[in-house]
Amino acid sequence: MVRRSICLLMFKMTSTPVNYSENLLQNVHEGTEPPTTNGTTSVIQGSYHYYHYGCDGMNDKGWGCGYRTLQTICSWIRGTIEHSPAVPSIPAIQQILIHLEDKPSGFMGSHDWIGSFEVCLVVDHLYGVSSKIIHVTKGSDLNQHMPSLIEHFNRYGSPLMMGGDQDCSAKAVMGIHASDSDVYLLIVDPHYCGRARSCQELQKKEWVKWQHIDEFVHSSFYNICLPLCTGNGNISGDKNNAVIKVKKINRTKKI
Repeated sequence: MVRRSICLLMFKMTSTPVNYSENLLQNVHEGTEPPTTNGTTSVIQGSYHYYHYGCDGMNDKGWGCGYRTLQTICSWIRGTIEHSPAVPSIPAIQQILIHLEDKPSGFMGSHDWIGSFEVCLVVDHLYGVSSKIIHVTKGSDLNQHMPSLIEHFNRYGSPLMMGGDQDCSAKAVMGIHASDSDVYLLIVDPHYCGRARSCQELQKKEWVKWQHIDEFVHSSFYNICLPLCTGNGNISGDKNNAVIKVKKINRTKKI
């Protein structure tokens, strides 16, 4: 009985999120080697903080990956544009989406997912940054859109948000590596739980990794949000570049 109580106490201690949002790791992709020795690599310009499950003390495991990816992108924008608003909390993000009439009032405090469309709305509302959204009808067609991602990283250098339906795990994309026969995306995964101690640990355990495009779910569609803001703080004035017509996802279930 005593042993069981100790185990239960240890479980509660390890499963309770710890708020260390003032000391998040930065640029966790740095130090990753290109996946092949040939080809070209394009990565983000500027700095960001790594937001993930529970990093601010809020237990969002199973539903918060889109919010955490959005926060990572917001931290990059904030570090790029002077005097920009702070990275919003999950409740603040929900309130913004209600204010913009994208969500009903009951969305506040819910565990409903958000995706690339909501990311586009929030970064435009908070920072005046418009976004281009690429809709990929199925994962097996990702290769057709890689030239657009290469152009984005070379022109803007901002991190991307990627989410789908069957592959419902939101993720940040920090770069692309392309050779004659292979294409990889540099993924920063927000599903990590606990306190992230080092970039090396995250990379070793593949929370940060180069992922071949063939490893994405072939039958899943994907929406990719591309914020149109450069690493030196210049915001694109071309609103015609912002594509808002995307397929939305039912995000009421948990993973």
